[in-house]
Amino acid sequence: MKTTIVILAAGEGTRMNSSIPKSLHRVAGKPMLMHIVEASSNIMPEQLIVVHSTKAANSIKKELADENIVFVEQTKPLGTGHALKKAGAAINEKNKVLVLLGDVPLVKRETINQLECSLADNELTVLTVEVERPEGYGRIVRDSNGNVKAIVEESECTEEEKKIKEINTGIMAFAPNKLEGWLKELNADNKKGEYYLTDVIKMAYDEGRTVGTISAESEMEVFGVNDKKGLAKAEQTVRENKAAELLEAGVTLADPSRIDIRGTLTCGRDVYIDIDTIFVGDVVIGDNVAVGPYSLIANTQIGNNSKILSHCNIEQSTIGSDCSVGPFARVRPGTDLMSEAKIGNFVETKNSKIEQSSKVNHLSYIGDATIGSNTNIGAGTITCNYDGANKHKTIIGDNVFVGSGVELVAPVNIENGATIGAGSTISKSAEGGKLTLERGNRKTLDGWKRPTKKDK
Repeated sequence: MKTTIVILAAGEGTRMNSSIPKSLHRVAGKPMLMHIVEASSNIMPEQLIVVHSTKAANSIKKELADENIVFVEQTKPLGTGHALKKAGAAINEKNKVLVLLGDVPLVKRETINQLECSLADNELTVLTVEVERPEGYGRIVRDSNGNVKAIVEESECTEEEKKIKEINTGIMAFAPNKLEGWLKELNADNKKGEYYLTDVIKMAYDEGRTVGTISAESEMEVFGVNDKKGLAKAEQTVRENKAAELLEAGVTLADPSRIDIRGTLTCGRDVYIDIDTIFVGDVVIGDNVAVGPYSLIANTQIGNNSKILSHCNIEQSTIGSDCSVGPFARVRPGTDLMSEAKIGNFVETKNSKIEQSSKVNHLSYIGDATIGSNTNIGAGTITCNYDGANKHKTIIGDNVFVGSGVELVAPVNIENGATIGAGSTISKSAEGGKLTLERGNRKTLDGWKRPTKKDK
C-alpha cells in the first residue's frame, strides 16, 4: 500500500526574530525541513506534500527545488487542522497518510517507519512521549482500559488533565480513506479559534475506531524548535549524538563536546580528531588519520595514515595516503594530493594536482596547476594563473626544484628535472635538467592593454 507524507511547515516562527522561515533555519548544516524530508525517504512515499505560509513560499520552494514535492499554501495560520485541510485536495485518499512537522528536525527514520507500519493494526496512530514537565503540550487522555480517547490542548485542560505526563508530539498517521471525513468535521470552537488536528482523535474514539500510539525514543527526538535557544538545543543534541556514534565506532575524540558534524562523517580505524574541528557535507577519512585542532574539512576524502595539522581549511578535495597538510593551510576545491605529498604552513592550493612525494612547504599559492612527483616548491612561490580576465595552466614536471620567491606566469611548462633559481619570474617554458633564472631589469611598456574575457 502506498503512502502520502504531509509536512506541516507553515509556522511563521516570530520568536525566531528572523526573516528566514522557521523550518529553513539550519541544524547540523541543513534546514530543519530537509532533515524531515530525508528522514522520510526510507519509506519512499508516493506523495510528499509540504504546507507552507504565503510569506515563506519562495524560500521553501527554492530550498527544496531538487525534491519531488507538492507545495500547498496556507494563507492564514489557523492551526494544524486547517493546514491539513488545505492539503486535503492534493492528498490521495487511497494512501496511508503520515503527518510530520517542519520544526521537529530530530525525528528518526526508524520512528517514521514504525509509524507507517502501525497502520496495519490501527486506523489512526499518534506518536507520543512521556516528559517530566509537560507544560505547553497537549495531553494524551486515555479511558479506563488504556485506550486513547482524546488529545486535549493545555489551554483546554482541566487541572487533573494537566498532571498527565504523556504528551502529543503532533505527529500522526492515518489509514487509507479515513482522514478526509474527519477533517470535514473539524471546527474552530475553542479558546484560540483554531482548527486543532488533535480533535480527530476524539472523533475516531467516539466512532469506535482503533486509535493506537507509539512512543518516541526520547523527548529530544520530538523536540519542536520555536526560537533560537531551541535551535541551539537541537544543534547540541545532534552534535552529542554524532559524537557518541563516532566514539562507539572506535574514533578517538579529544573532546566529544568540541566537534561539529554538519553532514556525514565516515571514519576508518584508529582515527584521532582533536578539538574544535568542523566537518561539512560528505567527508570520508581513512585508517590511522589524525586531524588537528581548529580545522574545517568539507566534502573531502582523506587517505590512510595522513595527518591534517592545526588550523586547516580543506574543501572539495582529495588527500591521498601518507600525506601531510598544514598547519594553517587552505586547500580549496579541486585539489588532488597523491600519496606522500605535503602541503605546509600558509600554503593555498586550488584546482591543482600534486603528485606523489612532492612538497609545497611554505607561504605559497598553487592554482590551476599540475605538479609531478618528487618535486619541491620553494617558500613564497606562486603560480600567476589569472591575467585579470582568464585563468591559465601551470605544468610542473617530475623531480623539479623551484627556489624561493618564484613567480610562474601561466601558461608555462617547467619540464622534468628543471631547477628554477630563487627570485625568478618565469614566463616561458623551462628546460629539463637545467638551471633557469629570469631576473630581468624593470620595464614599462607603452600601448599595453589589459586582457578581456574570452567568450565561452
